[in-house]
Amino acid sequence: MAAVLHVLSDRTRNGAVPLVPALAEAAAGGADVLQVRDKKAPASVTYDLVRELRAALADRDCHPQLFVNDRVDIAIAADLDGVHLAAKSLPVTIVHDVRERLNLSFFVGCSVHAVAEAVAAERAGADYVTFGHIFPSASHPGLPPQGLRALAHVVETVSIPVIAIGGIDTHNVRDVLATGCSGIAVIGAVLSADSPRDAAARLKEAMEDANAEPKVAFPTMTIGRGDR
Repeated sequence: MAAVLHVLSDRTRNGAVPLVPALAEAAAGGADVLQVRDKKAPASVTYDLVRELRAALADRDCHPQLFVNDRVDIAIAADLDGVHLAAKSLPVTIVHDVRERLNLSFFVGCSVHAVAEAVAAERAGADYVTFGHIFPSASHPGLPPQGLRALAHVVETVSIPVIAIGGIDTHNVRDVLATGCSGIAVIGAVLSADSPRDAAARLKEAMEDANAEPKVAFPTMTIGRGDR
């Protein structure tokens, strides 16, 4: 099993390439998961963005898993592969129960910043957690990073996949994956590049060269969602 690459959208951090084409290029370069994240946008705007992205991916014959940040309603309405919950989102337990009652198959992940939060998320039914920020990050200016030791502690403690986020690039990804985490999540390292496709491909190559075995494989859908 191999570590996975998540690329998160951010309207303020893509470079010369517009957001949707940049995300599609990231998928063409090897991104395994694309997460649409626009916390200030109305639901209709995010939904339209998801539809536009799906069309762009179809044009490039790319089939990454598609996640949305926070918006459980959009995950359901757009038949996405997952929803990623933040601190102010609905609790994992509620989303997990909704998924069970409606017999839906999307994944539920959440952001955590401490071991206790990761343990609580696992108990609540999360399929994975994202932990960070590992290194200094433009997304969290002025806040001290968690570091590799804290990441390793989380990985050792929980039994679900842990995705590392925050300041990760080709120069430090080997050390990150050496903790046994299930993959990495990035924004600027790919979206701010002149060629998001090349940036994603370089990251994937560095991840493969690290030759690190994740403690737990990141889950993938097995029902042909890429054919939608």
